[in-house]
Formats: sequence, C-alpha cells, structure tokens
Amino acid sequence: MTHAERTELALIPVAAVAAWAMAARLPTAPDVGTLLLVGAVLLLLQGLLRDLWLLWRRRTAPPAGQPRRMACLCLESTLGSTGVLAGLVVLGNGLPWRLALPAWGWGLLVGGVLALGFAIKDLVIALRPLRLVRDPDHLNIVVGGR
Repeated sequence: MTHAERTELALIPVAAVAAWAMAARLPTAPDVGTLLLVGAVLLLLQGLLRDLWLLWRRRTAPPAGQPRRMACLCLESTLGSTGVLAGLVVLGNGLPWRLALPAWGWGLLVGGVLALGFAIKDLVIALRPLRLVRDPDHLNIVVGGR
C-alpha cells in the first residue's frame, strides 16, 4: 500500500466524523434523490481528487512510451455518473420518497461512499470481453478500440 493510499484510507473516518459533526445543519429527512446525488457526487469528487493527485505526482515523470489502448470504463466514474443520473430522475419526478436520517446516518453515508470509492478505485470495466479488471494505472489508458 502506498503512502497516498494510506493517507486516503486514514481520511475516510475523518470525513465521516466531520459529516456526523455537521449533521445538525443537514436535513433530518432528505429525499432519496438527494441522497443518491450526494453519494454519487461524493464518489465522483473522491475520484477526481485522486486523479488530480496522480497527475500532479506524475508531472515530472518521463513519458511512458506508447500508451495502452483498451475499450473500458472506470467503475468508480461509471457508478458515480449513474448515481447522479438516478438522483436527478428521482428528484425530477417529484417522488415523495424520504428517508429519516439521524445524525450518525450522515457520517455512515459519507464513510460508506468513501470506503466504496477506495475499494473500487483500481477497477475498470473492460468491454471486449465484458469483465472487471484491476488496473491501478488506468489513468494512462487511451480509451478506444484495439
């Protein structure tokens, strides 16, 4: 495990406790669509921050030669984008689905989403053939055909 991964893992409970501490300012019965949006945006933001960190760290590295080509999707980005779309659909339909969320529920939501993001950060969905592939360096894959 790298130093960056240990740091990210250590920050997950810190973020969960911060969400729990701020819960008094957050809704006690949010819409399900709002929860989907919050979780999905948090997952996407976590991936964005991780990718920006990786790009910043690699700015001085020499070019790696010929980039790899693969028809694939980042699992973390796919789940986050799908969650945003689902949240917008639920909110747009005006469905009255609400969930009573105690103060610790916000911390659990944040901690759970960030832990999920950490767990799937290296997974990509390869399209030919369709399968999950663990690739810690998928930031450098050129998405395309063979």
